[in-house]
Amino acid sequence: MRTTLNFLALSLLLPVQVAAQNLPITALPFLEIPPSPAINAMGGAGVALPSSDPHAFLYNPAHLGIAARDTRAAGTLYPGGSTDWLAIGDLSVGSTALSAGVDLRPLGIPFVAGIGLAQTALQFSERVLVDEFGEAIASYQPRDMYRALSLGVATTGAARLGIGATTRYVTSTDGASIENERLTVSSLHGFTLDLGVLAEADITRLLGRPSFGRVQPTLSVAAGYAQSNIGGTVAYSGQFAASALPRTARLGWSASGGLAIPLEATSLQIVQADVSVQAEHLLVRENGVADYSYEPFLGSLNVIRNGLLGRGSATITARHGYRIAFLESFSISRGGFDGWGFEDVKTRGMEFRLAGPLKIISEITGNPRLLANLANRYDVRITRAVYFYGGLNESTFNGISFVVKR
Repeated sequence: MRTTLNFLALSLLLPVQVAAQNLPITALPFLEIPPSPAINAMGGAGVALPSSDPHAFLYNPAHLGIAARDTRAAGTLYPGGSTDWLAIGDLSVGSTALSAGVDLRPLGIPFVAGIGLAQTALQFSERVLVDEFGEAIASYQPRDMYRALSLGVATTGAARLGIGATTRYVTSTDGASIENERLTVSSLHGFTLDLGVLAEADITRLLGRPSFGRVQPTLSVAAGYAQSNIGGTVAYSGQFAASALPRTARLGWSASGGLAIPLEATSLQIVQADVSVQAEHLLVRENGVADYSYEPFLGSLNVIRNGLLGRGSATITARHGYRIAFLESFSISRGGFDGWGFEDVKTRGMEFRLAGPLKIISEITGNPRLLANLANRYDVRITRAVYFYGGLNESTFNGISFVVKR
């Protein structure tokens, strides 16, 4: 007796992919589940959003090199271990990520480098095998999971360029059977590859760090491109033909600006606003049964209409988001996405940080050194994001991150 699970995997994003009739249904759509609470709160527009978020390299591996200049290490997890996905009650997602950065300039090498590790798992509820009389004889829990290893390097200076690559080792429960009165669960195994590039310019630094009295403005812009889930095809047992992995191109830009003031032992960002725009396109084309080809580089993405203006279409998903942070203590995020089967999906989020309160307390107490030094080196961030906000598939992500800065 055997049960196969290909219908479970394909059903995760089936409503989306069916809505785009000219795009094929791909395998392992759980690879497209966005894991970062902070980026999800901004509509999932993370391909060009420079960040010390440990999950950021899963959106674009080039983030690792860019972040390494200012971040020694970072880690994030879901405090509850997992979160319900799509509000179905049958699915839960758990994810953890770690990243570390190394400054190679002391060695005479004008680069910084970063490494990232992550594990993300989609857990199904318990499945029961029954005999020919309908009696339960065994149970198991299907799971789709990947472990990711990523490397990134970047130049230094006011204008920086980073590149990166991520490989994921993927396992997916394929089926279960009773053999010799023993339960046997089989899984598929394979590798995927992500490649990305990210360019960032510190406009304030390029202008010589102007100030208005004690107030110091900050402004930077970035542009990024990534191609994810590069790989072959997947054939589940019982499936008529193999399906291609969801190879996807992502293109976008971001901008970050704010106002800072100097304190006795540090500086404090009074307010900071981040804006991010992203367009993504599935590059897979089905030529026949189990015969796939891939559009090159951008596919149908238009640099101006999709990448710059963030407009979606029947085959392109457009994402956008913004975040406003106050006193390095609290931020609110809003975002959304549409196109390729989605229509005006909204996201929301908020985040609390430790660095800002430490800086403020150190200034108020007149004993700035200890707390300010802690705030300059360490940060703790508690993030809550709601994906598909207000919809039937509303999903809530809670995360806690630890950051060690240079």
